[in-house]
Amino acid sequence: MKKLARIVFIYVLLSSPPFAAYAQQPKNAIDVTVMFTELHANAPVGGCGCFWMAGGTGEVAIPIGRNFSAVGDISGEHAGHIPGFNVGLSLFSGMGGLRFRLPTRTLVQPYAQALFGGVHGFDSYFPNRIGRLPTSSDSSFAMALGGGVDLAVWKHTWIRAIQAEYDYSELRNLQGDRQNQVRLSVGIVYRIGGR
Repeated sequence: MKKLARIVFIYVLLSSPPFAAYAQQPKNAIDVTVMFTELHANAPVGGCGCFWMAGGTGEVAIPIGRNFSAVGDISGEHAGHIPGFNVGLSLFSGMGGLRFRLPTRTLVQPYAQALFGGVHGFDSYFPNRIGRLPTSSDSSFAMALGGGVDLAVWKHTWIRAIQAEYDYSELRNLQGDRQNQVRLSVGIVYRIGGR
């Protein structure tokens, strides 16, 4: 019973007018985010010689409507060794798209987003069609669908508690040329301007 009372008290406190005013996203504020990223990948396709790639992500979100923002996202990940292969893998991607932020008046702000763009893989092994030599790099379409939760810390500084996305790409692998991955990120959001 005491645990439930604490939860209710914290919810009421965070929803109170002073905290709500503090947490409300300022109109026309631009979010600049820096995150640590882990990408859960697999090789070969169809199996799960699954491995994690570590890296970083930077995002800029510019408001374009009441709860919508245009988002630009660049990220890079690296794995020193792919299971079953004697090579590593490095990825660099650039994507853009839309974010919908659930309107709340608390210190917790969830959002969903859809990003589309491209990815470049390098320092690895990319097979080619019959009669052509393999290469150490490849580029393809990329897409990331998901969302996350931001937590207020100070007026202009928020914590990105989690950003979880389905990450899709089409780098060459001769087994469908598709990668279905999971991208997880945490980081710091700095809110610039607003009124």
